Amino acid sequence: MIQRLRQILLRDQIAQRLLRNLKWIFSSQVAMAILGMISLAVSARALGAAGLGALALIEAFARINARLVHFEPWQAVIQYGSLALEEQDTTRFEKLVGLSIVLDVIGGLAAAALIFFLAPLVAGSIGLDGSAAQLLSLGALAVVLSLRATGVALLRLYDRFDQLAKIDTATALLRLVLSVGAWLIGGSLVHFVVIFVLFSAAEGLLAFLYGRREMQRRGQEPKFGNLITTLRQNRGFLRFMWNSNLAVILRQTTQRLDVVILGALVAPVFVGHYHIARKCGDAAIRLGRPIKQAIFPEFSRLAASGDFVRIRKTALWVSVSFCVVLVAGVIPTLIYIVPILDAAFGEAFVAAAPVVSIQAVAVALFLAGVILGPVLLSLGCDRELMLIGAATAALFFALIYPFVITFGVSGAALSHLISNILWLAACSWLVIKTLDTKMHRPAPVESEVAS
Repeated sequence: MIQRLRQILLRDQIAQRLLRNLKWIFSSQVAMAILGMISLAVSARALGAAGLGALALIEAFARINARLVHFEPWQAVIQYGSLALEEQDTTRFEKLVGLSIVLDVIGGLAAAALIFFLAPLVAGSIGLDGSAAQLLSLGALAVVLSLRATGVALLRLYDRFDQLAKIDTATALLRLVLSVGAWLIGGSLVHFVVIFVLFSAAEGLLAFLYGRREMQRRGQEPKFGNLITTLRQNRGFLRFMWNSNLAVILRQTTQRLDVVILGALVAPVFVGHYHIARKCGDAAIRLGRPIKQAIFPEFSRLAASGDFVRIRKTALWVSVSFCVVLVAGVIPTLIYIVPILDAAFGEAFVAAAPVVSIQAVAVALFLAGVILGPVLLSLGCDRELMLIGAATAALFFALIYPFVITFGVSGAALSHLISNILWLAACSWLVIKTLDTKMHRPAPVESEVAS
């Protein structure tokens, strides 16, 4: 009876911690979205359409190169750091943080060097010339000091989602204040590029500095010893980091190249219809990100303690709860899609109703399994998750051309729908299979433990 009561209290603590962390993440996402839209409006008024387009290209070029070269170690640090903290192995944890810092520094330097090298070669081909082309190289300064991944890992491991939410909101507010100031003094493109660099540097460094402060409060310090030894103590760390990052890159590839492919196959008006569908879907997907961010550390802690029954129960009630919310939101949207499009975007976009409806279902399927990725990562299935991502991306690219030729612009949304069905089914099966295996694994006999 006492053991059952302890289990109930522990489960309630997990639920309370999840709800508290979700509250902070959701509130910061809303604040960042509002501040970001206001900053965008100010930049548009200050620079005009051409200047804003140049700023967008400079930012996108920096972020794309950073994403491809700077593999972020935060998920691997949470996974292996949770195990070290569970085993009270402080030295191993401190060396792990030191390794993460080194990887962040190397990744930032590599991304900055790539941007600096490619900028003069590609500026003309993406529509930048003159002073705007020279500013493309400044993007290197925005990524060279990015230690955000290590800071995010520390704050989430220490359950300081509140601190991370405040940092993200503060940096968004900083960008807005600087943008308004540049607008009032008649600032040019160079001013707004400098603001982008300052914002990115603050975003990358503040999370690390506050994460470092949390370490100091616990009497811990990053250790930069023999990195090979650290990797040996955390076998599979690099593989886990590679697979977790590659899974995200594969997913984002299908979400960024679809518009480019459509542009070569259909008229611009239909690309515009699909753009509406994609943007609406992206807005919905943002709701799932906080859940993934808040729940991954919880699953990592439970996996480190071997409590796979709790992982299954937590994953089940979170999935069921989120699916109820999805059904309540998607069904009315599908019923009233025409008046919604008319009221939000105008009569010209009513014809986009079919593609928006298909995309809404595709996004709902993706969100229905939003916690499956964190569950699989916590269970050490990073390689399998990467392979599922590769398979679904390959399926999408195999389907999009024949589907668009056959069904028009709706074919692109159908390609997303079918690939998301495969992703949801494969991840669900793998979660069930892996948890069943781990929960029924025989415990070691006493003689084995003694030996």
